[in-house]
Amino acid sequence: MIDERPALHYFQDTLCGWCFGFEPTLTRLYEAWCASLDLHVYAGGMLTGDRVQPLSTKAELIASSYRTIEERCGVTFGERFLTQVLPDGSMVLDSRMPGLALLAYRAMHPDAALAAAHWLHQALYRDGLDLNESDTYRRMAIAFDIEPESFIALMTSDQIAAALEDEFSYVQSLGIEGFPTLLLEYNDNVHVLAHGHTPFEELDMMLQAVLGRRTSGDEDELMRNR
Repeated sequence: MIDERPALHYFQDTLCGWCFGFEPTLTRLYEAWCASLDLHVYAGGMLTGDRVQPLSTKAELIASSYRTIEERCGVTFGERFLTQVLPDGSMVLDSRMPGLALLAYRAMHPDAALAAAHWLHQALYRDGLDLNESDTYRRMAIAFDIEPESFIALMTSDQIAAALEDEFSYVQSLGIEGFPTLLLEYNDNVHVLAHGHTPFEELDMMLQAVLGRRTSGDEDELMRNR
């Protein structure tokens, strides 16, 4: 993690409900600080290999926690997910396909990966789409004005598959034990800003403590996006 500018490193997984909740906060934070730092978004690999499982194994946990996520984060889980997908429980929870989609989009638009991560979370938890189906990623491509079959071809290429395995291994090598995790890299030091959902105000104060006040460009950007 070597950059000329300060950088936020965001470790998330599409299947993580708290990441779904955290991303509006992170979007606001980056909009406030984008003139002063870079943002890197990683696919975490939360459920891969022998951890792949049907949604039914997590249904009770999700049913008991989604209102807490809504209340603390200001997001809304969609009716189709809550009333059809969750009770059915047959959807397979596998981080690989959404990870491929994130890396494919990131390869095309390196500076806009957060938007892709947010779309993927909404596809599952708001819209109840199956992240194992190619049609979900055709919808994603259309949403971002990308030719769908070209996007699917890139997603399923050997290049992206190898990059994803490297990324999963990299995240694991850092000892990231939960999502969302947000790190700040600055002057060869790494600061843990969030491990789990953290309010905007706390994150903003931590950035100011390390980096100083936002620049005028940051302030202007924040006002435009509130």
